[in-house]
Amino acid sequence: MENRLSPVLGVVTVTFNAEPFIDEFMRCCLAQNFVDFRLLVIDNNSSDGSLQAVRSYSDNRIEVLINQKNVGYAVACNQAIEHFKQIGTQDILFINNDTVFGDMLFADLLHARHQHASDAVTPRITYESDPDRNWYAGGRLNYWRGFQGEHIGEGLLNDPTDTVPRITPVAPGCCVLFSMSIFDEVGQFDPAFFVYGEDTDLFIRMRRKGKTLLYHPGIVLEHKVSLSTGGAQSDFSIHYYHRNQIYLIRKHLSVMLMPIQLVVILVKAFTRLIIGLDTPRQFSLRLKGLAAGFKV
Repeated sequence: MENRLSPVLGVVTVTFNAEPFIDEFMRCCLAQNFVDFRLLVIDNNSSDGSLQAVRSYSDNRIEVLINQKNVGYAVACNQAIEHFKQIGTQDILFINNDTVFGDMLFADLLHARHQHASDAVTPRITYESDPDRNWYAGGRLNYWRGFQGEHIGEGLLNDPTDTVPRITPVAPGCCVLFSMSIFDEVGQFDPAFFVYGEDTDLFIRMRRKGKTLLYHPGIVLEHKVSLSTGGAQSDFSIHYYHRNQIYLIRKHLSVMLMPIQLVVILVKAFTRLIIGLDTPRQFSLRLKGLAAGFKV
């Protein structure tokens, strides 16, 4: 019988004006073959119909936490950690609500983490608009585009022979299942990031503690990339991406490496402007975001 007080799996999604895609996400969650989970929807003060859409689903596994302001993704995730810690949940899955997935996702992630004795596990992530094309097929830390977590295989067709699960240094926070114990040993998400970079920061801290993140190419999730933040070229995304890139560098690299990384980031920004990928206004937003990163 399902244990209602202490589910095996806590599932967390953070909503902010998610009305265009939340219904499909909810249907995917409630169709899962694995039933011993509780879904916590944390709303960061949405101004659309996100909450009404979530509340239209009658299932006692769904809980809703409403923030009176947008506290950011990292803080909302920490709220979820505390929530599930109090009820003794063993594993916690952070998952974006702009995703689509099959009915075995929860079961497969849980099985993979325990089978491989990893501290966290993440699936292969494809574009929802082109499911044969990968958005994330493993990760690495990149020092040559400005210190950041980078997706391997981004934009490439999936290699069907790539089937072996393996340890990877970083993953996007789009879909990661953790052992709850990891947050006692490593700490929670750094709220200073607000959004973007908080996942990379956590994985760097995990590696330093000898903790493992498993990438499993046989488990697949489709992602409606950047819909929840307005796209990679939105003012919001540009600002927080660059702000947090600087903060990540300041937090994890030595002072001597900071000037080198800053030059790399500035060259990249100027190149985007020169070849027409950015407007002068977007270039200015990038510079302002970088400056903000020194003030965090």
